[in-house]
Amino acid sequence: MPFQTTRARPTSRLHAGLLFSKIGQIGLTLLLCFFMASTTAWAQRAPALPEGIRALYRGDFKTAIAVGRALARTQPAAAAPRVLIARAELAQGNLQTAFDELRQALRLDASSQEALHFLGHVCAILSQSEYQKLFSLAPDSARVHQLMAESYRAQENTPKAEEEYLAALKANPDVVEVLNIMGDLKRSQFRFEEAVSYYSRAVKLTPRDYDSQYGLGASRLYLQQPELAVENFQNALAIDPKSAAAHLAMGDALLRLNRPEAAAKHLKTAIQIEPKFRQAYTLLGRSYQKLGKQLEAKEAFRISQSLIQDELESKARAMEGIVPEPQASGKEEAPKP
Repeated sequence: MPFQTTRARPTSRLHAGLLFSKIGQIGLTLLLCFFMASTTAWAQRAPALPEGIRALYRGDFKTAIAVGRALARTQPAAAAPRVLIARAELAQGNLQTAFDELRQALRLDASSQEALHFLGHVCAILSQSEYQKLFSLAPDSARVHQLMAESYRAQENTPKAEEEYLAALKANPDVVEVLNIMGDLKRSQFRFEEAVSYYSRAVKLTPRDYDSQYGLGASRLYLQQPELAVENFQNALAIDPKSAAAHLAMGDALLRLNRPEAAAKHLKTAIQIEPKFRQAYTLLGRSYQKLGKQLEAKEAFRISQSLIQDELESKARAMEGIVPEPQASGKEEAPKP
């Protein structure tokens, strides 16, 4: 799907370090507020730790940690004492210590919902801190430019995102991830020759990268180069043989090369992987037509049309919540797009 280009207020790179710092501070504040608000509910689900939870709730974090460590000694295989310690450390802003305790809790019980829950929050705040360090240490590095580009993309400001991605490649021309993103961007803009250039550079660096091979094949297919596209799709399927998209694209390329039997094989595989893959049924119908299998073609087209109808009905149901009620005159107002 093409990137949407809208004008949005850009984030100045000059102040990006301060932005990440502020995000980290806000995130930690929100996390601590959430932690305090959820303590009572957590206490109800952990009756074996009443003393520690009461200490945690009243802000006596040293006692909560002491209770947690005592319980950890008597219950070395239990995750709950580690979670208690982590929450007390977290309440004091000791993120790394809290992280270590939560990881230990998950080693003891990989399905601990409490450990997973709080580890997610801690990781989010720690990542912001690492971003701040990265910006401070290397403000003009490829990764910082990439990070800024992703920020602009989140704002749907494609021109600024592209500017930052290009700056990232100037700083380091061999970042495969950025090369692929630029290829995707140019492909979404129907600038396929430029897309081929970026994907080709990525393929040269990492021949077994699925995104590079698939993107290069898709671009070549749009450029009416099915012979070259087939080679890329073969490489993509060697990397990920269960990619329905790659099987569909391979079927499309083979059909253009007038190889309907080989195309049908890949299209049927795509349907096995994704049973509601409407485009695969359409191309399969065309393959059957070329093979003279009219009944099979008719059935493939029937299923394709049925799936189109299902999609339309699904969209209609999704819009029901915003369709205006009938007016008092008895006339119905047409649904708004």
